[in-house]
Amino acid sequence: MNEAFNKLTKSQQMYVESIRKIGGEWGYDLTKTNWTRQELVAVSMKRQSNDDVPNWIVKDMSRRVGRGVYAIPEIVDTPESDSNDSVVIDVPLHHPTMVDTASVMGEG
Repeated sequence: MNEAFNKLTKSQQMYVESIRKIGGEWGYDLTKTNWTRQELVAVSMKRQSNDDVPNWIVKDMSRRVGRGVYAIPEIVDTPESDSNDSVVIDVPLHHPTMVDTASVMGEG
């Protein structure tokens, strides 16, 4: 989860989890933070059989990005990380586009 998600109430977290689950089933882009009212109504219909989008989303003017578009950064699932984590990059030792210099120079 992400820090913003952890600050939500339990019922708010449950709605976000529903967006992740239902949205994932329907192929919604779960990496975006801006959601349309139409998408949220569809999730609500599936989740609770009505078109009510929670007031904490639609009535909070700080979440309003545009007409019928709301910022819900809590949906983006960021991996928990520790500042001491190291990053491992997998680099192939031989790449198909690499030229074998020994064979080009007649040494192979």
